[in-house]
This record gives sequence, C-alpha cells and structure tokens, in this order.
Amino acid sequence: MSVALIDPALPALPAIFDPVGLSALFSRPVHADRLRHKQGVSAVARLRTRHPGQAPPADARRAPDADPAPRWVATYAPHHAAKLDKTLARAANHGYDIDVIGLPGRHTLVAGPIGLDMKLHDTLRAFEGHHRLSLGPGRVLNYNPHRRVVFRMETAAGATVCKAGRADPAETAFLADLARRGVPVLQRIIPLDAPQAGTLRYYPWFGQGDLQQVAGEDGHDAARSAGAALALLHAQPTDLAPRPARDLLHKLRTLNERDLHLTPGSQARLSRIHAALVRRLGDDDRTALVHGDFSADQVLVDASHVVLADFDRSTTAPPGTDIGSFVAVDLLQERASGRTLRGHFLDGYEDAGGRIDQDTVLAWTAAHLLDRLDEPFRSCSPSWRDDTEERLEMLAALVA
Repeated sequence: MSVALIDPALPALPAIFDPVGLSALFSRPVHADRLRHKQGVSAVARLRTRHPGQAPPADARRAPDADPAPRWVATYAPHHAAKLDKTLARAANHGYDIDVIGLPGRHTLVAGPIGLDMKLHDTLRAFEGHHRLSLGPGRVLNYNPHRRVVFRMETAAGATVCKAGRADPAETAFLADLARRGVPVLQRIIPLDAPQAGTLRYYPWFGQGDLQQVAGEDGHDAARSAGAALALLHAQPTDLAPRPARDLLHKLRTLNERDLHLTPGSQARLSRIHAALVRRLGDDDRTALVHGDFSADQVLVDASHVVLADFDRSTTAPPGTDIGSFVAVDLLQERASGRTLRGHFLDGYEDAGGRIDQDTVLAWTAAHLLDRLDEPFRSCSPSWRDDTEERLEMLAALVA
C-alpha cells in the first residue's frame, strides 16, 4: 500500500517519506523520522538536517553532536487547519523561525523549532531568560515531537540532562527506593539554578553513552552487567511499582488492528501470529517489577559501571517482557550493525540469579517485534513497505 492511500485526507503525507523531494522543498538536505500520525487529522515528524551527500541513516541513530538541532515538520487536514493557525500566530508573537511550504491542492507543510512544538512550548517557556538553556547543535539528545525533548545543559551541579515532557510525580521516590535496594538506576536531581515544573525532570550526566554505542569487549562486559542489573530489578518487591499492571494480551489485540491498517494484505499472517502469541503468553503468569521498555539504549555505561534509565513505563508484568524487549531490539540492530549483545546480556541475567525459559523469551521477543512492526513507517523510511515485510518474516519464523 502506498503512503498516499493510507490517509487520503493528508495529501502532503507522502512528501514526508521522500527525503530527496523534502530536501528540495526545504532547500537543504533533510529527512524525517519519529512520525506521529493521526488518521484523517494530522502528521507531525522530527525533521533532521544531514550533511550534503550523506544518505539518511536507516534507523536515524547518530551521535547528537553530529546533527544540527532537529525541528518538527507537520501537515494538517483542512478541517483541522485551526491548529496550524495557532502555531503560525505563536511563531509571529515570539519571533520563531518557521517554514511554510505550499503544495498543490492548497495543502501545506510547516516546519519549526522545538520551542514552537505544539505540546511542548508551554513547558519550555519556563526557560525564558534562562541563560544556560540551549537547544542548538550538540545539545539535543533526543526529540520526539509532541511528546518530549531531552537535552544537555549546564547547572551549578555540572553537566545535567533535562527531560521536558509529561512526567510521573512518583518517579523520584521510586528511583530512590530502587537505589537504596542496590539497583543501579539513574536518579533525579533538583538543580537549584534551573526552573522547576512538573513537566521538567533533571538527571546528572552519566558516562560516555549507552550500551548500544559501546564497542568490542567493553560492550560485551557492559551487556553482562546490564543483564545482572535487570535480574536485580526483577527481584524487587512488586509493590514498589509506580503504576498498575497493563493488560498485555489486550495490547496484542490493539497491535493487530493497527498493523492491519498498514499491511491490509497480511491479515492471514498477522492473525496466525497473534493467535500463537496469545496462546504462548497466556500461560506466563510470573509477575515481577519490570522496566517496561528495556533495550540497550536504556543502559548508560561509564567504564565498568552501568545504570538503568528511563523508567517511564515501569510496572508489574512477567519478567520475560523486559528480556524479550532487549532481544527484539538487539535482533533489529544486528541487521544494521552486524553486532549482537543478547548472548552476553542473557548470560549476565542468569549469572545474577534470573530465570530464563527459552520458549517464553522467544514468545516475548516476537511480541515486541510485533509492537515494532510499524517502526519503518514511523521512521518515514522510503522503503517502509519492504522493511515491514522483512519484519513480518522474522516474526513468522519466531512463532512457527
């Protein structure tokens, strides 16, 4: 199915999937990723600038300082144009640099800086007049339009990471409890010379990068340490969980509906995969305190130490969901980099007392691959249909 057929109400959507055409429209080499698509309403994505002659990366992962500050790009259906009008008015009032590009049929692409993000601008206004705030090149570590931005700043406490976006007020106490119990986690700090708000979280700068970025034997050792740290997390009392358990089998049903929208010709295969996963995971009644979104990029590494970060989805669930999440992301990364961490990670988990059932891990790995089946589409990959088909084949092999 072509992008144009996915949402006829947004004729500008295909332009976001065409890095060559998009670069021509913006008169500079750009590509889009991190797409947030509301059927019949809007599409907003992260807009990244790449160096001339450089192809868009397959998974959009690069060192932060290799990329100028990201922006957002959006298009709206005509009956939701009022949202665009508000953004344009805010840009004029606050002096923001904004691109407005008209397309045939009176449709428009709009791009602007992070400070003009429709869902984040109120939060970032807390920094107005704050001399240390910079969202320029090398400062933005992660940006998910309409959700959150993570950036590095300097405070009296030293290099500090700020996460701006919706947050759970119980997180500070939860992380402190884990640290007291010996779980290596990145705890929050309160810089006295930075603005305070419920949507701003601060953390100390730790290490040289995440586990995905560590090479060679150092990466293998860090992967074992990450496995041991996860086993320790899973051994903690479940009543520490900051949020209630999720119905994971219900989530599988919603994934099936979502994926059929993107791959309507795969209904039979998806139905078989979904039914097999429901059967296999329905018997996994173990419960543990879980990270909820575990992968190598949630593990920060410094010399021989690791800490676990980003507990925004922590809850109670079968421990296999964390292990399967790590393995699923590692499988996808291996196809791009040729490197694998999962063997060392699983060794560290078992050596620290974690229990692993291989069939259960395979089932949870498949569930997380299903959860990520739409990633090529959300990454605005020009080859998203072929990439999605490749992931479907991986899934089918796992649940065969």
